[in-house]
Amino acid sequence: LLKLYTPKVTSSPEEAIKNSQNQARARVIDSINAQFFSGVMSPSWYNDIDLWFNKYGFDEQVMLALFNYAYDKRALHRNYIQATADAWSRNNIKTFNELDSYFEKQEKRSSINSEISKKLNLRRSLTSYEEEDIVKWTENYGYPIEIIEIALKKASSNNKVRFDYIDTLLTDWHTKDLHSAEEIESYLSSIKDKDKK
Repeated sequence: LLKLYTPKVTSSPEEAIKNSQNQARARVIDSINAQFFSGVMSPSWYNDIDLWFNKYGFDEQVMLALFNYAYDKRALHRNYIQATADAWSRNNIKTFNELDSYFEKQEKRSSINSEISKKLNLRRSLTSYEEEDIVKWTENYGYPIEIIEIALKKASSNNKVRFDYIDTLLTDWHTKDLHSAEEIESYLSSIKDKDKK
């Protein structure tokens, strides 16, 4: 029987739309078909979209945004869309508002990363470890760029422009519960006075 019979593992576009939970979802699938595939989307895409709705719990606007994002990046293929959907899911994105705030956060991170690279005169991209350090400084420690800049200046003046040194400075300030530029400047001047004595 198994040699003669192959079970059906894909559903037709009509079945995928019928299986979708509501009319809004069906409209989004039709919209994706019209907007990105000129009305000739292959049946396997219907299956994938239905699967992604169920797997990630995205709302309809997020699913449409997912295809828009891939289209804008000129990467309208399954692997890229799947990887992007995984990344969004890891960041707990389900609604369009959550996606919007995620993009704002990414833009802010990118801006801070480029500002730090510029201040350190780096002629290369930041490594993922350096980016993790910056996330720690800005999001975990809550330090704005002004305080990070104090650490960058200190590292530059000591000829120790290394991320591990900058991280040590900022971690030290965080553990000492220093949260404003004034507190940090006061702390640094007290260390200088102590060294002079």
